Amino acid sequence: MDYSSSPLRLPLLLLMVLAFVWSSRPSQALVFHIPSGRVKCLTEDIRAGAMSLAHFRVADDPAYGHNISASVMDPNGEDLRRVVGVESGEFAFVATETGKHTACFWSPHFQLEAAVTVDFEWKTGIAAKDWTSVSKKGKIDEMELELKKLEDSINSIHEEMIFLRNREEEARRLNETTTSRMGSLSILSFIVCMGVAGLQLLHLKTFFQREKIL
Repeated sequence: MDYSSSPLRLPLLLLMVLAFVWSSRPSQALVFHIPSGRVKCLTEDIRAGAMSLAHFRVADDPAYGHNISASVMDPNGEDLRRVVGVESGEFAFVATETGKHTACFWSPHFQLEAAVTVDFEWKTGIAAKDWTSVSKKGKIDEMELELKKLEDSINSIHEEMIFLRNREEEARRLNETTTSRMGSLSILSFIVCMGVAGLQLLHLKTFFQREKIL
């Protein structure tokens, strides 16, 4: 069938291409330094219902004996996970509400002019899914696994598009509300100014009449 003759095929084909690119993106790890006595925080905007998985470890020479403490918080600042004084660890959770989730790291022991190097990787959404366990549990071959990845990627992109559309709608409503309030404030300011001007004119007229100037 000619794709140009079917308006429904083009969006589907585009969505499949996006899903393939989405699922093929390499996972990138962050490496950063935490000076002793300081806290390093990273934020990730996660939608409600999305899975999140992160791994972290101390990248310094084990001979130094460095360790770190870490916590991850929801948009309200409530702790979802917290560990203290470890060399490595991970946290996994499903977001219960949409917003910025924050992961913070710090050294539990103060050492003058010391710094801890941390290797950190944070995955969300479809990238956080453990495909190895899915393959073993379902006893599916490589082709079926790739199709499953593609299907989940399409669903993830579709949900992300809905999420972004809802965010755009919220922003539009907020903009309309702000514009309406500014218009009402402008009208009120104009009425107040006209009232003050009228009172000033009345006061001047009364003054001139009392002084028999008019």
